Amino acid sequence: MSRKTGQIITLLLGVGLIGFILWMPRKSDANVAAASSLVVGELAADMDPVDLAVEKVSGPNPMEGVLALRELAEQDEPNIDAVVWLGIFGVQSGQLDKARERFSEALSLDPSHAEASWQLALLDMEEGAYDRAVVGFETVMSQDSSYANGLFFTARCYEAMGNADAARIRYEEYLPFAPDTVIERRVLDFINRLDSGESAGTNE
Repeated sequence: MSRKTGQIITLLLGVGLIGFILWMPRKSDANVAAASSLVVGELAADMDPVDLAVEKVSGPNPMEGVLALRELAEQDEPNIDAVVWLGIFGVQSGQLDKARERFSEALSLDPSHAEASWQLALLDMEEGAYDRAVVGFETVMSQDSSYANGLFFTARCYEAMGNADAARIRYEEYLPFAPDTVIERRVLDFINRLDSGESAGTNE
């Protein structure tokens, strides 16, 4: 599951709707509105129900989206992505215990669910369980190479645990994946501070 899926679908939906309105024959405002609503309704029907629910969470009635996710998560065959999203929104609302329950539930349904493992590892790191976080990040990276940020996060965890050598190795492994020169320079700064015997600290 991609966390950007909802944003991409929203953008495509907007572009498609604008194009439809621009090229349609001139009609009354009421007819245009009705046709637009029909297009939106048809496109929404084609969307993944989880993506649609996530979109609703960021809309004018967030609870509608949350309830839709809960319904999907509590089916006889739970939608695992819906369970994970409930955990993510739990983190965002500060309900960390409930979030942990959701991520654990997702992994009990599918032990190889990369996003659930990733989110749980982030939560472990946030709560200072660095050893568990490292295991989680390593697991995800072994399953999916697109989670390269795990190299950076494991470095931070190793540093917090006082393992400067392991942290340095992970920072160096992360450098080719740094998205821009600003982050690259920051990571090099962390490495230089480790070389000088200082710790960059996990909150920097």
